[in-house]
Amino acid sequence: MSLFETCARLAAYLTCIGLALELSHRFYWKLNSRVTQLQISTSWRSILGITIATLPMGTAVVITATFVTVLDNQSLLTLGLRYDGDSMVRVAYGAGIALGCVTLAFLTGLLLGHIDVKPSKMSDDCVACLPLFLGGLIDFMSAAIFEEVIFRGYVFYILLESAGLMPAVVVSSAIFSLAHLLKHRNTPVFFTINAFIFGLILALCRYHTGTLWLPIGLHFGWNVVSGPIFGLPYSGRSYERGVVVSDVSGPLWLTGGSYSLDAGALGTIALAVAAVGLLTVAPMPW
Repeated sequence: MSLFETCARLAAYLTCIGLALELSHRFYWKLNSRVTQLQISTSWRSILGITIATLPMGTAVVITATFVTVLDNQSLLTLGLRYDGDSMVRVAYGAGIALGCVTLAFLTGLLLGHIDVKPSKMSDDCVACLPLFLGGLIDFMSAAIFEEVIFRGYVFYILLESAGLMPAVVVSSAIFSLAHLLKHRNTPVFFTINAFIFGLILALCRYHTGTLWLPIGLHFGWNVVSGPIFGLPYSGRSYERGVVVSDVSGPLWLTGGSYSLDAGALGTIALAVAAVGLLTVAPMPW
């Protein structure tokens, strides 16, 4: 495949996936607001919330499957989704490493007095708030899955086939970082740098394990521990659907302020620890 063909295919794919995800997210939030107003039991509200939270992921998977099947004559499994006996082990490795890294950054901010932890609505009425918690949990989980399918799946696959390993790792990470910048125009520069580093780690995990399971576990764990567990700010908004709510202050370069812990040096430190953890713990032929 020529350079022009590679760029044209990636441009077409990213344009289609970007537009489709924008529409599906809007549809999701519209449905979500309606579900919260329905006079139904907590169980049914939880089930409906979980179901509609998977809409963006389903959209991304369908579009990616269409591209890889029609244009590349390959199966979606080719992108690193083949299931074997080690698949869930790799997911667990990734999630466990993410748990440790984000917790370390969180506790550091807490000890420095830059993070103030408050009770969330869950502490007042756990049962009534369960649909919101589960909806947020599945939202973060599905985001991790479809972002890996997009960036470490199809984008990485196309670049690896046409340009080789290093261009695939670097360019897919740069696109991943740029996508977050375009999604939120007020994204701090520090966050885009950390997103690029995160992309490099995930891309190398994808290559050395040959599957997406370890990247999915790491990405999923990072999202869930940051949001639903610790209630840290997310993309400049307070996250109030978690177990607790964490207000972040202090120097922006260190904590990321009210944008995200990943927008500061604490996020960079967490990524460095993650890289070391993957080198020493994860079963990869580094």
